[in-house]
Amino acid sequence: MRSFILASLAGALLGAGCSTVHGVRPIGEGAVVIDASLGGPITELFGAPVPLPLTTVGATVGVSDKTNVHAAVHPTGLALFGVFAADVGVSTQFLAQKDARPRLMGDLTVIGAGGDRDVDGAEGGVRFFARPTVTASWDWGKDARHSLYTSLGGFILPYPGPYALGTVAVGNQWGLGKAVRVTTQLEWIAPYASSAALTPHYYTPGDLGAISFQLGLGVRAKAARWPSS
Repeated sequence: MRSFILASLAGALLGAGCSTVHGVRPIGEGAVVIDASLGGPITELFGAPVPLPLTTVGATVGVSDKTNVHAAVHPTGLALFGVFAADVGVSTQFLAQKDARPRLMGDLTVIGAGGDRDVDGAEGGVRFFARPTVTASWDWGKDARHSLYTSLGGFILPYPGPYALGTVAVGNQWGLGKAVRVTTQLEWIAPYASSAALTPHYYTPGDLGAISFQLGLGVRAKAARWPSS
């Protein structure tokens, strides 16, 4: 069981820790945003703490004023580890922001990965993961173009298993003009599980889980501006 937990945690660090949270806010019906992210769990490199340079590239489409669908590929996983990974998901708004009450959104992302090795080290293999998140966000600034958010989520390996790990994240989307957003995010993956036996070494309080830092970029390809509600 311990080795399986460690293998699941290792998979989560690469899967959950390589992109910013989806579903911070609706982008509006008919809108299209091109997304990219860079970063990952903070590990030791030449004696210094450095986020893994994991990348995702994809797009988000607004299917209604409350719901987005999104998809992405993970180029760095293929380049560094020989593992091809892609994800697809849907986000929807459950509750609109009103004064100090935050917007509440839910997202479900499915990640598929396969290549030279599966998460438990065997040759070959394909794994599918589910990543549900619930995110509270507060728009702020001129035209409500920025969004502060916090998110609770999970990283679920249905088979073999099932097994689940929890995540918590905080971040901010910075609106730059009418068409560009930059996201900064810190995420703590499995803050209750020991990562002391994992290689490489992850910087985290008490050797529990891993702290991940990500930068995100979104460029609106269709529609004039970010919605304000």
